[in-house]
Amino acid sequence: MASRLRRPRSRGLGKRAWLLTWSIRLILWTLGFTRVIRVEIVNDDVVPDEGAVILAANHTSMIDVFFLLAALRREAIAMAMAELWKSPLTRWLVEVLGQIAVVRGDSDSGKQAMESAANALEDGALVGIFPEGKCVKPGETVPYRPGVAVLAKDTGVPIIPVRVVNANEVLPLGKKFPRRGSTVYVIFGEPIDPDEFATVQGLLDEVRLRITTLECSVEMPSSRK
Repeated sequence: MASRLRRPRSRGLGKRAWLLTWSIRLILWTLGFTRVIRVEIVNDDVVPDEGAVILAANHTSMIDVFFLLAALRREAIAMAMAELWKSPLTRWLVEVLGQIAVVRGDSDSGKQAMESAANALEDGALVGIFPEGKCVKPGETVPYRPGVAVLAKDTGVPIIPVRVVNANEVLPLGKKFPRRGSTVYVIFGEPIDPDEFATVQGLLDEVRLRITTLECSVEMPSSRK
């Protein structure tokens, strides 16, 4: 309790972040209604309406986070690479949303980001993490970074695995403008209790397995011909 009195509440839980989050959802819902871009959400009832929780998702497009926001019924604070701050628009978006910046390859930045994430969880926030640490093309693999497992073990907060499918078809890596006509699937898995794993590596391996094997109950065809 004392620590909460000594520091401000996490910015991503403020009124501006709430308003922007719902604006993003409204835009994506409108795009889905007009069939410009459709979003199918699977098993989202596993996400609690309140209380601390960690989301761990795959990362194939710079806009993955927006589809995650559209799929949730609450605000979320994501750990994002500092490269997003280069564009004035994305810098404004991530700052208002209270996202946590991480400088790639900077250990001090990583420690500060982990502390900010732990504080957000203490405030009862939902914290989103992309364990791959960067966007990865479909079919390619990179080692998962241990931060998500370390954070869960240190705080005792459960991890919900999430798989985002086809976001890379809306905005492929290296492209500046989105494509239309795709259906993006956001698939939530059952929560993972960090206390059931003796080691960080064991928990991390389970997170990776659960994310990569999540499947939808309906067929997920590629929307590009």
